[in-house]
Amino acid sequence: MLNYLKNIIKRRRYLYNFILLIMAPYRRYLDTQQRKIYEKWENRQTHNQPINKKIDKQPLISIIVPTYNTPVKYLRDMIKSVEGQSYDNWELIIVDDASPNDDVKHEIRKIAKNNTKIKPFFLKTNRHIAGATNYGINKANGEYIGLLDHDDMLHKDALLLVVNKINELPGVKFIYTDEVKLDEKGRQYQPFFKPDWNIDFLRSINYITHFAIIQRDSLIELGGEDGVYNGTQDWELFLRATRTLKSSQIAHIPKILYYWRVHNNSTAGNLDAKPYVIGAQKKALTDDIKKRHMEAEVVRDSLYGAQWCMRYSSPSQQDVTVNNILFSRDDSVGNVLSRETSDVIIFSNSSVDYSGDYSLLGDIFREDIGAVIPRIYDESQVVGNLKSILDEKIVKFIQELSRRSFTKHIYLTSKYNLKDVCSSVLFIERKKLSLIDQSTKIDSQSLTKALCNKGFRTLYNPYITIKEN
Repeated sequence: MLNYLKNIIKRRRYLYNFILLIMAPYRRYLDTQQRKIYEKWENRQTHNQPINKKIDKQPLISIIVPTYNTPVKYLRDMIKSVEGQSYDNWELIIVDDASPNDDVKHEIRKIAKNNTKIKPFFLKTNRHIAGATNYGINKANGEYIGLLDHDDMLHKDALLLVVNKINELPGVKFIYTDEVKLDEKGRQYQPFFKPDWNIDFLRSINYITHFAIIQRDSLIELGGEDGVYNGTQDWELFLRATRTLKSSQIAHIPKILYYWRVHNNSTAGNLDAKPYVIGAQKKALTDDIKKRHMEAEVVRDSLYGAQWCMRYSSPSQQDVTVNNILFSRDDSVGNVLSRETSDVIIFSNSSVDYSGDYSLLGDIFREDIGAVIPRIYDESQVVGNLKSILDEKIVKFIQELSRRSFTKHIYLTSKYNLKDVCSSVLFIERKKLSLIDQSTKIDSQSLTKALCNKGFRTLYNPYITIKEN
């Protein structure tokens, strides 16, 4: 009922905007409280301390920044954050995309005169973000390319930690980091703590966002960014890159090293500021699924406009049988298989009867998915399960944040992969149970652990809703 009312409100933009206006003081209050919690947490972190160990490989990193009518103050802040890096083997390639505002070009020229590592280029005609980025990539000399937005900022140790990761993992070709939003006054809020490489999460939302480091040769081989997807060119590039890279070549640095600026014209502040982005996102996700030779319908989340749901192909209700079995430590997989013939088994704490949309069950039949967890209504349990993919200290901190926190919100509402977890309900395809140790006990953690040990993934899917009796 609540979701139904939200959908009605969002479809009436005038009503939705009025409610946002009325709620603005409360939202600002939540952001202020969250900011205080975050600042207290951030002051306790050790990543502000320099890395003292020797780094053998010190590659040149080329940071590519397209500019277009960038507010001069934000431009200065971005450049200052690059110049202040504790790792000094970098070059900053600024490509002005034919800005009508001469102040921007004048500022770029003035700053570049004082630092030879800053290399400005001025396009005579507008090529949009993808075209300007590709121009910068072609002018770059670095072994690795860093993609950075014109109004965002880097932590002072961002490149140092990237290079440290390159030394730790010699085969790495794609690196991303955690992030936090930056308001117009330069204050940090809404931190986003990300998991390691997580394909279902990337299909739900561009969780990598803007700052990413990609090996130059790989980027050239990919053809750079594709202007067909302007508005979501970064997301499409990440989807395309991860179709060819091995998971071992993708690395995540679990530290906040990137500051995403929020203002009236930024996508971070308001997706409606760039309505063409929605169409570009759907096309990128649809094309990605086709290139992976998978069958799925790409559906925009009706409540959270920046999020998407993949509805993978599944048998019809007439062609698949579903049965419910209660968790029991006295029972085993072998016993279940001997008496149960249903295609899908719902394991649960109490009796359930699934009568929802069968088109949502496609994830259960995917070859790489072992168990699917439906929506969990207890928020603390959802966040608690994140301990399988995030540091326990981070999870504890996430629990302190308000639901308006991007980190907490996104984990409550998106699809993502977990490992072995505790859940009150699990959907598992029967034939996958036959692949694990038949003595495995019938409880959530034992089942998901056994499936993960066989190379399957546990998927949290909040679009499948079920209530226990």
